[in-house]
Amino acid sequence: MVVEAFGGPDVFELRDVPDPVVGPGQVRVGVDHCGVNFTDVRNRRGDGLGRPPMVVGIEVAGRVLEVGEGVERLQVGDAVAALCGGDGYAEQVVTDAARVVRLPADLAGDPVAACVVGVLPSALNLLRHGGRVQPGESMLFHGAAGGVGSVFAQAAKVLGLGPTIGTVGSQSKVDAAQRFGYANVVVRDGFVDSIGGLTEGRGVDVVFDPIGGAVRARSWEALADFGRLVHFGNASHEPEVVPAADALRARGLGYMGYSGGQHAVRDPQTVRSSWLEAVDLVASGRVVIEVTEVFSLADAARAHALFEGGETVGKVVLAP
Repeated sequence: MVVEAFGGPDVFELRDVPDPVVGPGQVRVGVDHCGVNFTDVRNRRGDGLGRPPMVVGIEVAGRVLEVGEGVERLQVGDAVAALCGGDGYAEQVVTDAARVVRLPADLAGDPVAACVVGVLPSALNLLRHGGRVQPGESMLFHGAAGGVGSVFAQAAKVLGLGPTIGTVGSQSKVDAAQRFGYANVVVRDGFVDSIGGLTEGRGVDVVFDPIGGAVRARSWEALADFGRLVHFGNASHEPEVVPAADALRARGLGYMGYSGGQHAVRDPQTVRSSWLEAVDLVASGRVVIEVTEVFSLADAARAHALFEGGETVGKVVLAP
């Protein structure tokens, strides 16, 4: 699915292109499934990476079709999950072997496999390295029914952390988010008052926010003294509002940023370890990634329209 020009979901065009060429240290993967992420939306509309014509898509699963020079730990036919930094909305993709992990037999061919090195490692690394959460600290996660949100509370429990409160955009998503393991789920409109009631006016220790704009501006009010806010995206596309330094200092508040993409560049070994950990957690059933919709590759525009409109829950996947 080629993005011919920046714009809305209708810019996708189904085209035949030459097979990708494998270079040294790379593998070519036949794609069974590709996860849909907000990064893909940003790249498609022009406030991310890449220039048209291009193919978006950063997480895939399938089987190894070819290995490049110097690749020893992967073989043709291996069932794998991979991050590819783009080009994933396709029948085949080439990526660095270092960004590929083998899958156990029971995950091979499962749509969940396309999400296992994306959302769950993001949740684990947000907790450990973004928020540096300690046992007993309380948390608020905005977007509890979304991709990362659907595994965040589960990841917190695996790490012995919590409790976690989630917010959702509408009442219709409360039940879905509740089954993802949150202690409480509240509708985002009026969340500050809800947090006050749930914490007896204290607030939470850590807020994780991928939404930005007005939601982030209000999130400071939901923090306890000496709490911290972790910014890891701006899905709202709204201007950022950051408190004055004096206001942060007065309450001892911290403002922290986290980027999964930059973490993988700056600390690749740690991030790779989280991929392997995620595969084990999902394969063992300790964490459940809920794929709620699987679209054909040709329906990428429809998948994006629903995803961007906030009408999806859990993970959405494309199937070439």
